[in-house]
Amino acid sequence: MTDVEQWDPDKNSLGDVHRAILSRAAVQHESGGLCLSDTDQAELRSVLLLGSSSWEKFVDAIDVQTIVAWIKVLTICEQEYSGFDCGAKSPVIPLVRVLKRRNAYPSDLTSWIKSHSRNRFLPYGSLLDRL
Repeated sequence: MTDVEQWDPDKNSLGDVHRAILSRAAVQHESGGLCLSDTDQAELRSVLLLGSSSWEKFVDAIDVQTIVAWIKVLTICEQEYSGFDCGAKSPVIPLVRVLKRRNAYPSDLTSWIKSHSRNRFLPYGSLLDRL
């Protein structure tokens, strides 16, 4: 036996399992609470720091209402769960960019994010990343 793990290229990529977790969490949040299982937390933690392009592709065919719900879930997760603090690498930032590009960014979303987060980079990211 060896301690070397086999590399699985799909292990750290966004897919249907992450869509399902975020969708379930969005329903929970809309119902007034959010409680992710340890397994769901681990699944999301494994992809949190993927690059912006991965997150943008992930939501390419997703409707605006769902993206807004996922932004809210990810914002809350960053405050409520250990290992979700991402600073300027938060997946909320590329999701916000997608909404802006679609001209579908809700006018009240910035104030909602700021009132539910201590991450100073949300919702727009680091100024250096935008230069």
